[in-house]
Amino acid sequence: MSVPTTTQITSLLDKMTSNDKDFRFMATNDLMTDLQKESIKLDDDSERRIVKGVLKLLEDHNGEVQNQAVKCLGPLVCKVKENQIEVVIDTLCTNIFSNNEQLRDISSIGLKTVINSLALLHTSTMAINISRKIMSRLISFIQRDEQLQGDSYNNATSHSSSYSKTSQQTSKGGSEVSGSNTLIMIGNGGQNQLEILDIISDMLARFGSNLSSFHLQLKQILLNHLNSSRSAVRKRVTNSLSYLLSSCNIQLFNEVLTIILEELKRKPSLAKKTSSSSTVNNNMTKTYIQALTSICRLASQRLSDHMRDVIEITIYYIDNGSNSQQQHDDELIEFSLQAIETYLKRCPKETNEYVAKLINLCLRYIKYDPNWNDQEDEDEDSGNEDEGNDSEQDDKGQDDYSDDDDVSWKVRRAATKCLEAVIITHHEMLNAYYKQIVPVLIERFNEREDTVKGDIFHCFNTILQQTKAYYSHSVANEQLSMDTTDDSMETDIVVDKDRNPIVQLKYYIPAIVKSLSKILKHKNTKNRENAFIVLTNLVHVQHNLLNEYIDVILPNALYSLSTGTITNGKKSTKSDLTNTTLAKTAIHSNLKITALSFLYSLLQSHDDTTKFHKHIKTMLPLIIVYANDTFYKIASEALLVLQQLIKIIRPNESLINQDFKQYVNEIYHCTQKRLKQTDIDQEVKERAIICFAHVIAYLGDLLPVDLLNACWPVLEERLKNEITRLPTVRALTKIIESSLHLDLQPILLQTIPILSSYLRQNHRTLKMSTLTCLTSVVNYYYSTKYLTNELLRTIIVEIPNLVTENDLLISQLALKLITVICIKQQTIDKQTIQLTLTQVLTLIQSPLLQGTVLDSVIEFSQALVPKTIPYKDFVNMFIKPIYQPINTGSAQSSASTITMFGHESQQNSLVVHKQAFYSIAKCFAAVTVKNLNDGQYFINKFQDDLNNQKTSDSIKILALLCLGETGKYTDLAQSSINLQQIILDTFSSSSEELRNAASYALGYIGIRSLDKHIPFILNEITANQSKKQYLLLHSLKEIITYHSHTQNDNYKLLRPYINDIWSALFAHCECSEEGTRNVVAECLGKLTLLEPEKLLPILRESFLKNQAEDKVHIRSTILTAVKFTILDQPQHIDNILRLYIKDFLNALEDSNIHIKRVALVLFNSAAHNKPVLIRDLLEDFLLEKLYNETKVRPELIREVEMGPFKHTVDDGLDLRKAAYECMYTLLDTCLDKLDIFEYLNYVENGLNDHYDVRMLTFLMVIRISILMPNIVLQRLERLIAPLKKIIDTKIKANSVKQECEKNDELKRAAIKSFLALQQIKDADKSTAVMSFLNFIKGSSEYNQMYEYVQHEQQQQQTIINTSNNTAEMMDLS
Repeated sequence: MSVPTTTQITSLLDKMTSNDKDFRFMATNDLMTDLQKESIKLDDDSERRIVKGVLKLLEDHNGEVQNQAVKCLGPLVCKVKENQIEVVIDTLCTNIFSNNEQLRDISSIGLKTVINSLALLHTSTMAINISRKIMSRLISFIQRDEQLQGDSYNNATSHSSSYSKTSQQTSKGGSEVSGSNTLIMIGNGGQNQLEILDIISDMLARFGSNLSSFHLQLKQILLNHLNSSRSAVRKRVTNSLSYLLSSCNIQLFNEVLTIILEELKRKPSLAKKTSSSSTVNNNMTKTYIQALTSICRLASQRLSDHMRDVIEITIYYIDNGSNSQQQHDDELIEFSLQAIETYLKRCPKETNEYVAKLINLCLRYIKYDPNWNDQEDEDEDSGNEDEGNDSEQDDKGQDDYSDDDDVSWKVRRAATKCLEAVIITHHEMLNAYYKQIVPVLIERFNEREDTVKGDIFHCFNTILQQTKAYYSHSVANEQLSMDTTDDSMETDIVVDKDRNPIVQLKYYIPAIVKSLSKILKHKNTKNRENAFIVLTNLVHVQHNLLNEYIDVILPNALYSLSTGTITNGKKSTKSDLTNTTLAKTAIHSNLKITALSFLYSLLQSHDDTTKFHKHIKTMLPLIIVYANDTFYKIASEALLVLQQLIKIIRPNESLINQDFKQYVNEIYHCTQKRLKQTDIDQEVKERAIICFAHVIAYLGDLLPVDLLNACWPVLEERLKNEITRLPTVRALTKIIESSLHLDLQPILLQTIPILSSYLRQNHRTLKMSTLTCLTSVVNYYYSTKYLTNELLRTIIVEIPNLVTENDLLISQLALKLITVICIKQQTIDKQTIQLTLTQVLTLIQSPLLQGTVLDSVIEFSQALVPKTIPYKDFVNMFIKPIYQPINTGSAQSSASTITMFGHESQQNSLVVHKQAFYSIAKCFAAVTVKNLNDGQYFINKFQDDLNNQKTSDSIKILALLCLGETGKYTDLAQSSINLQQIILDTFSSSSEELRNAASYALGYIGIRSLDKHIPFILNEITANQSKKQYLLLHSLKEIITYHSHTQNDNYKLLRPYINDIWSALFAHCECSEEGTRNVVAECLGKLTLLEPEKLLPILRESFLKNQAEDKVHIRSTILTAVKFTILDQPQHIDNILRLYIKDFLNALEDSNIHIKRVALVLFNSAAHNKPVLIRDLLEDFLLEKLYNETKVRPELIREVEMGPFKHTVDDGLDLRKAAYECMYTLLDTCLDKLDIFEYLNYVENGLNDHYDVRMLTFLMVIRISILMPNIVLQRLERLIAPLKKIIDTKIKANSVKQECEKNDELKRAAIKSFLALQQIKDADKSTAVMSFLNFIKGSSEYNQMYEYVQHEQQQQQTIINTSNNTAEMMDLS
């Protein structure tokens, strides 16, 4: 874009003075566009002329031109110099007090726009100076106004009323303003006063810390206006005061807070006066209460130190709200309860001691309804023969009642929200909630005010959600602590009934169901919708929770779903009905969607399908009607319900109930109609396709042949459509895998070529679904005549392009498909699969090949040999890259690209990557075990290669690994002569890779003859030197690992040798080499898993005995061994380890830092894999010890001289990293055991620590801002301060590239943390957040980085959402 010239700007300025309003508007718009360009540079004359022209347009007679001029002020003040900004400010401030109301309003908006733009230059001196000048002008005007009002008051007679005073002030103010524009015009109703207070709030929010010189004046002004008789003024003053106190010094904060608290403490005594005096005093009291609430929202961290006084005085006004000596004021109680709600959310720790009293107060006022005599409970108990009539009578009574002055419902609503705040912030009291709160909430389901009733439902939903989280956590812990020998686990957690929320919830379910069933027949649609939401949350708590109440819930739910829109029982005119039709339709649509969502959750979460059979006749026709609804959301939800109903009607291929057969055709026609429609929403299309697949898969054999055949062309058409092809492929998979085994010849003959073509599409999800579908086709329908070789060939030719290391998941699915084809076909031509085989031979050399993908390669190999390819030919093809390497730079380069430090030259000596040797060896063993006679040739060949001194290291490594893998299936140690000795001789090789392969092979070659192989290895361990001992221990580890993974049979073979192995291992616990000790520890841990009752006490006893300083290695080895016993799956050792874990974790008090680090690693492993082991120990001593290890210890920091340079070494860094890693793990597994306030103290310390620790704490900040946003909100200022310091860090100009990259990474991580903090609700109201955001925006470098990180996170979130949607769509069950 071109830079505007002086001539162009002059032209725009001329047009801005045109008589044509359109010219003025467009010129102003073009000027604003030019000013937004970063490249524009203005001289002094241009600045002056532009400023003058824009300010003149503020007085334009056309509103659109005025608005455009206001918008132009924003970019203008960012481009002109300070003297011109002062001109703008002076003009706007003068105009604010103009007699012209329109000019006054537009100038006020303009001043706010200027302030907002200046905030982007927050760190610049100019912005700070301008902000101070604005504040000076505003304070000056307010002070003159106060003086003016004071003069008016002194001149007034003593008997004048407040109204006469106002009129005198008005007239005097008017004369003053008309004389000069320096005084506030009181005659305009005080609107200027309100505008100035709004601007002061804005200024303090954006520049609060930079206006410290005005804080004292502002304090006095705001406190004076806090007693204003106008509620609008008081409201704005409280807002300004809260911003002031969030940025002022602590002394000023304490002074203001003391004044407010003293006023509140003084007010109760004044309430004994006259009624009018009491009213005034109550208004002032409300203002002070609201001021405290606002202060708590913005400065909760500061207010927390005074919370005891604040909450006690607030509770006083709630508790004595109906005192006979004090005039009753519902609004005062409401504001006080709202204040308590804010205190609870912002300062949960400081309110802990008052929670019990607050619950009692909330329960008292949640029932507070002095103007209503509620006898509904008695009516309900008397009988429910006709619930519909009862509901109508109740509604009639509510309609007859009318009292516009009754605001008691606001008190009940405030009490409900306060109660919810208690529940949210003190989730550890869930059991107490069920005893105290839940009965009252269920009782209050009959609340007469719909707004309050909605909040009561929301509060109850919060308890249900916490109960669900408790149950999920309890089930996880119970599973982790179970013995592996347990045959089953009860669905319910077996604990004390008084302490189990699930048991208590079940106790209240009858009352909940009874109350909600009545509401489901209520005429108010919103109440019914809320009732459905409660029921949905209820069924999500636990599977089969409402099993006994289905017969009660379903009829009422279906009744609610089938009734018409809300009617209020009053006569309505035609115009009234017309005006409310759309609103009622929208409300009723929401009810339908919510009800259908509940039905889906109910059907999905209850396993006993027979419970629903009696309701099918009522439910199914209704769902079919809604499946054909014109509103896409209703139709979409109904189709989900219909899917579940189909599975309930016929859960498997068993005989269907005769009563349900009549609905089969109706279901078919409903889904087919939706399937054929092309003008419907995409979501409905996809769910209609999946639902239609359920119809065919579950009910296909009950459909007439003509109907069944009629559906195939429709599916084929949808398969060809680019928009619907993916769900159609999944639908076909569902139909193909159906247990009905339908005749699919009409559809398969047409779709297989189409599906094959999709394997060429650049759509990963489509290819995955297509491969799964084609695999099912071959698996289930290969025996049919119509699946010819020609059709299979169209599939096979597409496979080679899919087998590549670029996408291993696609490769796995493709190999699975070709494997199934090879297995099903009796004979398959080698030429047919040659291309695929070539790709597999390339893939097997990939360093990425492992796990399930490698398993698919092995299965493919077994399917080919010897049916398609002779055994020897196949093995020769696989080992050819090692025995006959291609002498090109590519292979060598490929091998050297993935290398670790210090091993590059060694890696380059191998012809393929080291992972390829293991992959080839596993494939060799898999095909050899089924062809042992032919395989003996290669076994002998490999032994000869090991004896040949001229053989390359690559060939020897392959030979060793192939022999080792083969030894898993057949005994090679005894059947092969001197093989053990040959491998032992290889231990002396100079190649590390060769030694490791030899160790691996020695472990496995004798796995089938332990009686001779284990004594041989133990003897060698005892006799050999330390270098060979390490390799021999590795061999022993392979044996133990193999048997620990397959305990059922192989464990018995290893049992006779456990004592001998244990003794040999313990003899090496004090080895000086850490690598050897780690291998010993892993062996000890895995052996302990085999006999925990015997071996774990021995480990504990050995650990306690070796506490001397010279026994550090033994303690370290034992702690590491215990770590290897903690697996993420339930083990028999868990219950025993739970008794001993404390003794091992006492190592956190060890004097040796290495032992502490190992203990922290053990702690972290337990917290991650088996939190049940350490949960009860956290509060006792573990957390204290853990936090202690996060501190920087100066005594562990030393300087090391490296030539002329000195390098600082922190020996405690690894210890702190381990501690913070453990803290991060506890967030996910033991959050309820953490005091988050204390936890955050150490997180804040970590933000100022070393680079590695900072990166960990950034992750913790992000995580905790999601888990505990309310608590983090209180600490925003302290968390953002170190982030700002990190962002503003400058590195030296001569820093190396690595330091620059680390610094940039640190800044990006800090911005990610800030973005997480920004997502917290109400974080944008924090001055610390706004100040930091302005700091970033003020620098182009930081702003660019901020936008990049923000864009990166948005992309990641989009990918996650897409993956979640894909996973949801793939769930066809």
